[in-house]
Amino acid sequence: MNPNLFTAEEKKAKWIGEKPATEAEIQAAEVRLGIKLPQDVLDFYTITNGTSEILSHTFSGFMPIQSIGWLKDLIPETLENYAEMGEDYINDLKNSIIIAGVNHVHNILIIKPFGKYKNWRYWEFAHYIPGENAFEGMGNYLERIDDFLKTQIENKP
Repeated sequence: MNPNLFTAEEKKAKWIGEKPATEAEIQAAEVRLGIKLPQDVLDFYTITNGTSEILSHTFSGFMPIQSIGWLKDLIPETLENYAEMGEDYINDLKNSIIIAGVNHVHNILIIKPFGKYKNWRYWEFAHYIPGENAFEGMGNYLERIDDFLKTQIENKP
């Protein structure tokens, strides 16, 4: 982890978030995407409209709500690159909204309910890790990031 990754202001405030998204920004994103986002994602964006970079060269942080979009539109080559995984996997990717990492190798995807799936699903998707890493919602993922960062600080030489 790069010790200079966070700004002096972020270190002092112990906060890497942005100003909360407005209700109008949230509604505009939902209209643009044609979907009602899951409540925990909406809750996240009412606290912070994205974050600064969390892990240099891998995890860029969460995107502002104005920038989130369908994976198939923002990174269309992903569907081509994973075609050998089969139709079910490609359908998952086609139904994914990317909320973090569009320009990095580590992405966070939320997958809208479709077919046999009645609830939103959440994937951590990194090109350097085979397959996806499912997690149980935004709170679970944020706790994992917090634990990882604490471990990095504790193990810092």
